[in-house]
Amino acid sequence: MNLLANKPMSGHITEAIVHFNYALDLKYRHSSSVDVAQAMFNALNKLQTEWLMNQSEQQIGEVKAFQAMILSGLPLQSRDAFLQTTQTRSIVTLEPKILNHDTLRRGGYKPDVPVDPRLAKDASEAHRKLETAYRDLEQVGTDEVSERVIKRLAELLYVVRSNIAHGEKTLYGPDLNKRERDEQVCACAVPLQELLLDMLFGLPSRKLISYGTLAPGQPNHSLISDLIGEWEECVIRGTMSQRDGLSRFSWNPNGSEQIANIFSSDNLPNNWDRIDRFEGAGYRRQLIPTRTQAGIAIGYAYVNV
Repeated sequence: MNLLANKPMSGHITEAIVHFNYALDLKYRHSSSVDVAQAMFNALNKLQTEWLMNQSEQQIGEVKAFQAMILSGLPLQSRDAFLQTTQTRSIVTLEPKILNHDTLRRGGYKPDVPVDPRLAKDASEAHRKLETAYRDLEQVGTDEVSERVIKRLAELLYVVRSNIAHGEKTLYGPDLNKRERDEQVCACAVPLQELLLDMLFGLPSRKLISYGTLAPGQPNHSLISDLIGEWEECVIRGTMSQRDGLSRFSWNPNGSEQIANIFSSDNLPNNWDRIDRFEGAGYRRQLIPTRTQAGIAIGYAYVNV
């Protein structure tokens, strides 16, 4: 999958970036994990819509489309590393297991009443299948098994997406236990969503877009000069202003073109916290698209707040 190949950038990709940035803002404000996860799922929905538009067969089920989109967006050589991350392992081993609330409702579940063990087993089927597939992966690490694990992982994420979309309303009143379960599950799911979106967006976690003092030859370049990577000129869209002698940028997909520089480095993920602290509260790190000689790329820039 190459969602970034379109020129100009697809509206669906732009909307996905907006939803992702909103999720980051919610995290910054310490909002509920359910709200953050919902914003992340909105970003994934937009990527799925874009992916479907480029498929010859568009009439496929939602779950299968979600699985296929994720499989096509994860390079074969990156799948094993993705499946061995803390984010993936955490959701595989999460206890109690994630329950499909549609299955619970159809099985006669009522709020504030303990779930019948047989019903709980049925409702946790997607999670148990993922756990089994992951166990097989640890024993037989083949590409076929890796693909099966990713499909099961995508299926479970779809269950989480459906659960939080349904809210807490029931025929018997609000389901406060469900709210607590959703919060616990989403606290575990959000890091995985963030990792997954990073890979689908083309690893923006390894790209810094600088329009000011961090670029080579600028006053604060020493902050990142020890990081190994490559710089190139790029073009971003938005509004540039000056305050207190510093440049401030606000991203706008329909704004005027601004010249910037993009730094690509595998060392950036371990240094974002340090750079965030340096930039301070007046700037917020967000994803923005940029155009380079090679085409469209997505990276992090420090935008005006």
